[in-house]
Amino acid sequence: MVDFFNPAITSRLLNSITRNQSGLQNSVSKVASGNRLINAAVDPAGLAIAEKLRSDLAAFHQAIQNTESGTGVLNVAESGLSSISDLLIRGRELASQAASGTLGNSGRQAINQEFQQIVAEIDRLSQSTEFNGQNLLNGDLAPSATPVELQIGIGGTANDRISLNVIDATDSTTLGIAGLDLSTAAGAQAALAPLGAAQQTVLGARSSAAALAGRLESVVASSQTSFVEVTAAQSQIADADLAQEISDLGNALLRLEVSIRALVLQNRESADNVGRLLNIRA
Repeated sequence: MVDFFNPAITSRLLNSITRNQSGLQNSVSKVASGNRLINAAVDPAGLAIAEKLRSDLAAFHQAIQNTESGTGVLNVAESGLSSISDLLIRGRELASQAASGTLGNSGRQAINQEFQQIVAEIDRLSQSTEFNGQNLLNGDLAPSATPVELQIGIGGTANDRISLNVIDATDSTTLGIAGLDLSTAAGAQAALAPLGAAQQTVLGARSSAAALAGRLESVVASSQTSFVEVTAAQSQIADADLAQEISDLGNALLRLEVSIRALVLQNRESADNVGRLLNIRA
């Protein structure tokens, strides 16, 4: 009996269709996602590098957010220090007024009452100025062996952290103005020097905070540059060449179509051969 069927040819055609379907699916996935590394088999080494860079990008993004939060901390601290500075200026003005011999005792009493309210407000600001639960002016951010640190890099070294501990306490006791009394001319005269020193202390704290804020701005700019560079490197490895992938997609469609047409022709030829065989036997 003549064998009009050729299973080997049919099997090869089916395998070809399967391979072309797989290639077509890969091309569609790459075009749809824009990602060349749709699975590890495409480029194992490239995938490992791309994933490492993707992890670095996430860490860079968080580090930038951390640094910007640090800038926010310093801005809040500066606002509180500015208010304290204004209060000290008013306090010195009152002390100078009360120190004058032309002022009566009742006038000094009124001045002293206002001055004591100023001292109380300085203490309140020192204890209440905070950022996300972190006190800023009560001494928690004074130079310390256990500093409050920002994670500004993606590593674990000391160069990846910056301490925020540059602001000494600004309460009335630390500033040296607690207990001052302007109800007498002598007391008012004695208060002038401590109030001037307190102003200089607050000014020093503001200068330190401003210097650190400037440093953090530089860190953010540097980190953003690194972020862009790492993004470009990761994109170069992982992103699909859309022009090439679209071309490959067209070729995969063509190959699949040719394979299917060949299988259809093979099946048609087999059916014709069977028909002729039946006619002969008839």
